[in-house]
Amino acid sequence: MDERLCLAIDLGGSKTVVSVVDSAGKIYHSARRELIGKSYTPNSILAAIESASKEALEFSPDKKPQSVGISIPGPCDSENGVFLANFSTNIQGWHFKRDLEDMFHLPVFGDNDVNACALAEKRFGCCKNTANFIWITLSFGCGGAVYLNDRLYKGRRGLAGEVGHIPVVFDSKIKCGCGVFGDMEAEYSGFALGRKYNAIKGLAQNPKTASKEVGQAARQGDKDAIKLLYEAGYALGRLISMAQNILDLESAVLGGGVCVYEYEFLYPGIAQAIEDCCYPLSKQGFEVHKTALGYNASLLGAAALAL
Repeated sequence: MDERLCLAIDLGGSKTVVSVVDSAGKIYHSARRELIGKSYTPNSILAAIESASKEALEFSPDKKPQSVGISIPGPCDSENGVFLANFSTNIQGWHFKRDLEDMFHLPVFGDNDVNACALAEKRFGCCKNTANFIWITLSFGCGGAVYLNDRLYKGRRGLAGEVGHIPVVFDSKIKCGCGVFGDMEAEYSGFALGRKYNAIKGLAQNPKTASKEVGQAARQGDKDAIKLLYEAGYALGRLISMAQNILDLESAVLGGGVCVYEYEFLYPGIAQAIEDCCYPLSKQGFEVHKTALGYNASLLGAAALAL
């Protein structure tokens, strides 16, 4: 029986979650620490990880991890263990592998969070028997990972799948931190949805308003919120169609907080965009799924890297 254990770290743009995870994908006690409202620096991140890991290990005293996995919210040099950049928080060039190995005295494995999510979906989720798919996260930011011929395709420098930085609003004056105007991350990520909703309603901008609040309004029948989430779904569906027209995949899997919690409002737009934008022959047999791993996809992705 395979009884390997790892310490999995889901590092997001707004929080970090740490848990002990076993080889079957069982998550033991999860410890969460917020990063919103704090300086997003290697030191603050390490302090949050150290605090959360102590809690996770205290609640799993008989579980001894043999390795550490971390999912990174941005472009990553996984071979050398460097967090290259995050355009929402301006962090760049963090040697996370070195710092975490100093902290835990265990081997550390890390990658871009969406690459990690794709690995998790393949190992634990709905793509166990799928050889060709794209995994897209829509959350604090937006990113993608491509699984081709039963292998993660990372591209020349590990940057394949960056669908979040494809423009979806072509006359936009909103500039993403990456420098692109009107891309998916700038227009329809969680906090972008909050910003748009406040503007539509004539409300003062509140940095705490995000997709969660828009989804709550939609569930209460707010037509503006429903329309906004439909538009976000349509933009996401166009990105999915681009990927499908180029790569001829079996499926697209959607995760991240926006997709996990607001999927019912996004899906009508996604389906219509695929109908409008996808090459007719490419639609045949092509499916779109919400991740089977829920909000734990990135945490299980970190575990998949370590295991």
